Parts: sequence; structure tokens; C-alpha cells
Amino acid sequence: MIKSIYIKNFAIITEQSIQLNDGLNIIIGETGAGKSIILEAIGILLGKKASKDMIRRGCDKSIIEGVFYDESLSFKIDELRFEKEFIIRKEINNSGSSRLFLNDNLVQLNDIKRLSKLLANYHTQDENIVLRDEESHIEFFDDFIDFGNLKDKYYKYRKSILLEYKKLNDLIKNKEKSLAQKDYLEFQLAEISKINPKKGELEEVNEKLRLIENAELILRDSNELTELTLDSDNGIYYKLRRIIELIKELGNYNKDFLTYLDELDSSLISINELGNLVSDFGSDISYNPSETESIRKRSVELRGIIKKYGTVDEILEKKEKMLEELSMLENYDHFIEVQKELIEKKEKEIGVIANEIHLLREKFAPLFTDNLVNSLKEMGIPHADFQVCIEKQITTRLEPKAIIGDLSFKLFDEGIDIVHFEAAMNKGEGLKKLSEFASGGELSRILLSLKGNNINSDYNPVLILDEIDTGISGRVSQLVGLQMRKISKNIQIIAITHSPQIAAAGDSNFVVKKEVVNDRTVSNIYSLNTEEKEKEIANLISGKDTSINAINNAKDLINSFN
Repeated sequence: MIKSIYIKNFAIITEQSIQLNDGLNIIIGETGAGKSIILEAIGILLGKKASKDMIRRGCDKSIIEGVFYDESLSFKIDELRFEKEFIIRKEINNSGSSRLFLNDNLVQLNDIKRLSKLLANYHTQDENIVLRDEESHIEFFDDFIDFGNLKDKYYKYRKSILLEYKKLNDLIKNKEKSLAQKDYLEFQLAEISKINPKKGELEEVNEKLRLIENAELILRDSNELTELTLDSDNGIYYKLRRIIELIKELGNYNKDFLTYLDELDSSLISINELGNLVSDFGSDISYNPSETESIRKRSVELRGIIKKYGTVDEILEKKEKMLEELSMLENYDHFIEVQKELIEKKEKEIGVIANEIHLLREKFAPLFTDNLVNSLKEMGIPHADFQVCIEKQITTRLEPKAIIGDLSFKLFDEGIDIVHFEAAMNKGEGLKKLSEFASGGELSRILLSLKGNNINSDYNPVLILDEIDTGISGRVSQLVGLQMRKISKNIQIIAITHSPQIAAAGDSNFVVKKEVVNDRTVSNIYSLNTEEKEKEIANLISGKDTSINAINNAKDLINSFN
């Protein structure tokens, strides 16, 4: 059940705290007073998307908090376990960001969406339209069956199978693509292999070429430098060595000369090393026209392959990939066959799970139908008939499937079954699809029966109904009110209504009023005592008529539910 809702700075609500009760909680109020805002706030707590546009003008953020309680419910998020009481808080900021908390722990929206399915069953005004959409029927039906962990296992296997099929399709596409490009791949590989570039080779070749092309200048300068440094007659080395000898002799007579010896010895060593270096360098330089042309040709080849295929690193990576692709091409059939065998194994495994889900649906369909028909009879449709149609689609195509025995069935989001409802509202009419129903009142009663037809006794979320009275009035509304009162003996119901009959059925009643405070419109909700409830229902019956007769009529209507 929902014990309380706290709303602050949301739409035209400044700050409201609503204490809800067991049984049937009815919210009434004039159109536009803010009734749906309250249900919208509850919907946001249950995982609906929140917009910053809902923040009250002039405020930095909205806060919505709900206290949910279920004695038997336990829920786990990662390593955190939550039990019995679940306090959900949503903070919506002007920046557009929002934060979601569960018992003061920051959680993700998907976590709350999972939890919300266990906490509440939320009906909007649009769900009458949704009933006409056959794809929604399986969700209505499955809400009332305890599948244990079968569905979670199914979802896990189906996700895995879809992934394996993607791998298989990629293999098939890559094989086709590789076959189409095989000649071109072999041509590119042969071209790259012929040149066979190596890392840093172009720089090395260009450096050799630069030296050869400048050989004459290099030889002239190196010969001259060799003569200047190491020539036996005029070379600096021999002259400096003589200088050192003379300084040593003079040092015998004046010690000041000796202070220069260290620097001169160091210079002598440097000059000798320089001379040897330039001599060796010059001796390595030669000009061979044939060798020069060969180096020049290699430079052209390397620059050409780089221009065509990218850097040397990219070329080597591309070469490796082409070798792998050509190798794979020879083994694609093997890899494809192995992948198919893996998929078939998983499809047989999911077949066991999908079949168990199918059998549970078939088992519960008659009980589901009987309960629904009885509910419709209690709401003024004495000759109602209803049927849950469950079908499977056999497939022989290469697509995700469940293998059960010798047959293969197409996989859908919720199993191998296609589920749709058919109904007849009048005696003598044949069953027809809900999409063919024109009456909003009939669809409203079918919807309420679906919401209240709880086969799974361990699964009792709060039932939230937004204007379930669409398309009905008078005696039918009273019968719907009686049915809601009956359902609320087992589960808490929170409902918005404009119908005095449904309002009269409420165990707890609330009225929403739009008021002006400090020149600004605000929406407030008030809990009604017995006298206030009688007056508000009298207003619904007679329109602002609070005469004794109107009040008495309201009392009679209320007493009809006791």
C-alpha cells in the first residue's frame, strides 16, 4: 500500500502531505483543480519521466516522496536489500537533472521501474485506447500469473541468443564481403608484400640519399677539416701538442704556465677525436651511380606505398588484417557451422523455459476468464463472454527461435506466445476483438476487471485508477463502485472520479481544490470526514446544491455501499 505522499513545488502544488489508507481511496474535485497532478506525482515515483517544466514557477526544484509498504515484499539492488517499507524520493532540478532515492540510497531509474511493478498497478485515462492494441494484452494477462524466475531466465537466454545471431550474421556478411573482395585483397597484399616497408626505413633511405647527393661537398669539407686538425706539418693537433711541451718546460721556471695544462690537454683530446671522426666520416662517403639510383628508386617506392595506404604503421596493420581476413575466408564455413551449433544448443535450452511459460498461460487462462466474466456480470453485463487466445508461430527461417521437440517457434519479447483478448458484451453476439469495441463504457469495465482480476495472490500491488468512470454513469457507475469496493478488500485502490456513485463507494475520500493564495493559484487536497463527504457527493449529484434533499440523497448513496 501507499501510506503517504509528500509533494513540494510541483506544478500548482506548493506543499502537500497526503495520508492514504487501506481500502478504496477516492479523489474528487472540479476539472482542472489538480487531481491528475497528484497521480502524475505518484507516476513519477513509479518510474515515469519527470520534466523540469513541472517545477513550480519561481522554485529551484520539486520534491516528491512516497512511503510504500508491503509486509511480504523484498527487493534487491546490487548488494542492497530493501524489505517491507520503501521510501521513494524524486528531486527534479531546474537544470533539467533529477535524482532518485530509495530509503535515502541513490538509485537508477531502471531499478525503480523494476520495483514499481511490484508496488503499484497504474492505470491512466489512455489505457482504454491501449486495450484496443492487441500487443498490450499479454502484459495485462501476465500481470496475474506467478512465473517465479522463469521470465527472468527467458529474458537472459533471449538476449544471449540475439547476441549470438548477431555474431552469426556478421560472420555470414563478412564471408560474402570477403569473397567479393578476395581478388582485390590479394592484389593489395601482393603490392604491400612486394615493397615490404619497414618502420623507419623511409627516413633511413632519405638520409642516405641526402648524403650521396651531397658527397662532393662533404668530401671537400671533411678533407679540409682533416688537414686542419691532424696534418703532420700544419695540423692544429701537432701544433697544440708542441705548445704543451713548451709550457711544461717553462713551467720549470714559472709555475703559472702549468695552470693551463689541464684545459690544453682536454682540447688536445677533443681535436684528436674530431679529426678521427671527420676522417672516418669522409672515408665512408662515396658516389656510386648504380647504388645511388637503387636508393633513389627505393625512396620513390616507399613514398608511393605510403601515399596510397597511409603511414608505415597503418600499412603493417592493414597487412596483418588482410592476412587474417584471407585466412578467415578459408575457414568461414567452419566458423559459421560452429556458431550455428552453439545457437541451436541455446535455442533448445530456451525452448524448455518458453514451454513452461506457455503451459502456465494455458493453465491460468480458464481461471482468468471465469474471474473476468464474473466481474463483468457484477458490473451490469450479465451475458458477458471472454476468451484469452494464445497462439504460437512456427518458423523455419534462420532467426531467433525456441526449439521444442521437432518444432521451432518464433521468439517474442515475452515468450513464444501471441496473446490477444476477445469478448462479447451481449447475449447472442459472437466473440470479437477488443479493437472492434466502440463503447468506452464497456472498455472501462473490462479494464477494471483486468486490473482487479488478481490470480496471483502473492502479487498485490496498489491499484491506481485515473478516471475509470469514462463512458459510464448511473446504475452502471454504482455497480462499478461496488466492484471497486470489493476489489479494495484485498488491495489498496487510489482512484480519481467525477462519478458520485463511485465517490460514494470510497472508504477514504479526498477533495482537490484550486485556490488563490498571495495572488498565486495553488492546488490543495483535503481529507473528508463523513459530513464533508456527504456534502461533496451532494455537489456531484446536484451541482452545488447542498439542500437537505441533496444531502439525504448523498447519504442514501453512501449507505448503499455499507
